Amino acid sequence: MKIYKRLMNILAFAEKIVLVLAFLLILVITVGNVFSRYVVHNSWSFTEELVIAVFVLITFLAAALACREGGLVSLSLFTDMLPVKSRKIMVVVMTVLSVIFTAILFKYGLDKVLTQLENGKRTFVLNWPEWIFWSFVPIGAACMLLHFIEYCIDYCAGVYDGKENRKQ
Repeated sequence: MKIYKRLMNILAFAEKIVLVLAFLLILVITVGNVFSRYVVHNSWSFTEELVIAVFVLITFLAAALACREGGLVSLSLFTDMLPVKSRKIMVVVMTVLSVIFTAILFKYGLDKVLTQLENGKRTFVLNWPEWIFWSFVPIGAACMLLHFIEYCIDYCAGVYDGKENRKQ
């Protein structure tokens, strides 16, 4: 269990690093484009394509980190009213449903990546292979899947108190 937790901590740390770098990339590109448009009077055409793709990555990785703390697993309005034993059952049920959904998302995202690889389709402005941007979907889904399971294991092992707060 300690090895598993250590691996999940490394994954979460890597996700946070990627999130920071992706956010900084979006910030620099967007501010640079605004500066270029209003001062130099020349717009960077690639910014929209790149910012949208990186924003998809940010969305999935941030959702995965939210899963790690139970942010996407439960609706506490209902579960807070239940006894502790019933909460564990609800967390397991919600985790199973979330894992099913995320596995479907992973499968269809991976199918899309493989289709893009076969077709050799490229983006309009940057002329990069589209599979690069589509790969953010299965990567993010895989991270979410792992964190859903991690949260359920932690919750059932008593790492969280009755109100979904991590015990100190």
